[in-house]
Amino acid sequence: MAVTLLLTLLAACGGDEVTPTPTATSAAPTPTPAVATITPLSEETLPVSIEAPVTQPAGVIATPTVTVLTVEESNGQCSIDYDMDLAGYPDLYHKMGCAITPGSNAPVGINEFGAGPEYNRFMLWFSSEQQIYVLFPDQTWQSYRDTWDESQPEFSCNPLNAPPTSPPLPRRGFGKLWCSVAGLQEQMGAIEREERLCQHTVVQSFEQGRLLACFEDATIRYFSLMNDGTWELLTVK
Repeated sequence: MAVTLLLTLLAACGGDEVTPTPTATSAAPTPTPAVATITPLSEETLPVSIEAPVTQPAGVIATPTVTVLTVEESNGQCSIDYDMDLAGYPDLYHKMGCAITPGSNAPVGINEFGAGPEYNRFMLWFSSEQQIYVLFPDQTWQSYRDTWDESQPEFSCNPLNAPPTSPPLPRRGFGKLWCSVAGLQEQMGAIEREERLCQHTVVQSFEQGRLLACFEDATIRYFSLMNDGTWELLTVK
């Protein structure tokens, strides 16, 4: 009651207002967050993914995919085409490379040596060069100049001790070479067939060597004379 009266008197006298002193209120305690305890797994367990099997519709058979390998006969950069009569020679470009001369139909003489019918040694006479190529049984070849002419004997030697005949003796240019080169008779042997010209001939030079196609009746014999001194024979019937 006394306090109220005092305040009334002060207000009446125009004194300063008295600001009541705030009373501090204690804040409520902040709760401590709970700490989760993580227990490590003794062994990691991964989820297992199971793929559903793919099933073919009823009545449908899976067809395998077949990749066909194709081999081009030319890389398109050869300036000279190969002769069309050589088209039957397989993998021509890959074995022989690009042609470096046009094909020639100049006559070529041939004679087999040794025992047939699977002959593995030959002599070839190229009329355009007057050269004789000797194809040895070890698949190597050697060329020689043909020095025989019509003024010389048909048989240059006769080891038979009998009148010379062909066969078994080679004659003319083949026979002269056979008689004059040391060891050639032993390497080549005698002949079973007479020398002759191919019925049709195609000769063409390539980067890797020379290719001869000798046509006789229904048979084509391809002789490849490679630059490394080896030769191969392919017979097509």
